[in-house]
Amino acid sequence: MQKRSGLLVLAAIMLIAAAPVASLDWAFPGPGAQTAPIPAARIHRLPGSAKRFTEAALDDMTHAPDWYPDEHPRAPRAVLRHKVGACGYCHLVSGAGRTENAQLRGLPVRYIEEQVQAFASGARRSAGSDNPTAYMVAAASAVSPAELHAAAVYFAGLEPVRHASVVEATTIPRAVPADFLYRFDTGAREPLGHRIIEGPTVAAQHHLRDPHERTIAYVPAGSIARGARLANHGTATVPACTTCHTTHFVGIGGASPSYIVRQLAGFRAHTRNDPGAAPMQAVAATLSDDQMIDLAAYIGSRPAWTRAQMAAALAQP
Repeated sequence: MQKRSGLLVLAAIMLIAAAPVASLDWAFPGPGAQTAPIPAARIHRLPGSAKRFTEAALDDMTHAPDWYPDEHPRAPRAVLRHKVGACGYCHLVSGAGRTENAQLRGLPVRYIEEQVQAFASGARRSAGSDNPTAYMVAAASAVSPAELHAAAVYFAGLEPVRHASVVEATTIPRAVPADFLYRFDTGAREPLGHRIIEGPTVAAQHHLRDPHERTIAYVPAGSIARGARLANHGTATVPACTTCHTTHFVGIGGASPSYIVRQLAGFRAHTRNDPGAAPMQAVAATLSDDQMIDLAAYIGSRPAWTRAQMAAALAQP
């Protein structure tokens, strides 16, 4: 716990000044209630993996557990281990990311480098109480340019994957904040309301940082269709997402819906001031909370974009 606890202290200090977006506070679930500690020496395994990791190893943010090394190219050192935080610990060695952070697979090298630099400089911050962002700031401030470039090249070479199954609902299993997303209690139900609630279908997979983890995002009834109209056609005041992201929604298609909401909130609150943020700040300023939810539901339900589609989009004048 010592290595994670240092970052937790940093996160606590940084979040003192954070101003949660009250109407979207559901998009920023915290670590949840403290649970009974798991013995540090307990050994964990996953189906189909020859690897074994102790609970202490899984709690060490400086080393990323690589459960399936044959499923990806050789990862550079900073992805697997770093003195402050390994890239692959939070974003996974596969680069697929998790509900509480970004997928890095297929993103342009320069974009990844710019975002990390923006975290380090303070230009990119969270719009709410968000410990994962504090972890990112700490890691971004410690990584060297060479380490960052190697990691960016590695992640950029991987094909994007869809993040979650997106399901419209009016009531959902009771959702409890846990590890910066939600754990579902199938023994009780609650109204979904105007929220997106996202979490793993098997909570243990998330704890083990399983790259094969499956997640589900519950979204309001009708939100996917409303989001499709808004994303593809826009309104008198809101431009269509396809204007910049193309009909394939490059860079965002298939992303975590709750992650999309958090980024839109950041653009609207101007806590995202990274390079290229100005157009999205202008768009987000026109969006209501419900429109953000609708867009996130639809875009998250889309197939993942491809590296070829990204390359074609970047090649356009």
